[in-house]
Amino acid sequence: MDSRTAIQVGRGGLVVLLSERAVKEACAERGWSLSELARRAGISRPTLATALRGQSVRPRTAWKLARALEQGAPTQLARLLEVA
Repeated sequence: MDSRTAIQVGRGGLVVLLSERAVKEACAERGWSLSELARRAGISRPTLATALRGQSVRPRTAWKLARALEQGAPTQLARLLEVA
């Protein structure tokens, strides 16, 4: 099991790690591609791909993703976060 936590303090400040599985499941539940999620969230597809590879993202990016997913059906932000 990975010892990373969902929210960390990085060199640039607070960062968030997302769960690739949870993001993909949320998209599948809505019938969305990852590109559609990125479009709805107002982020670039490369930014989303980076997050899904386990790289940290800014809290604002995680919020945008959660907000976009709530447009399709309610999703808890905690579900998208990487759990240790």
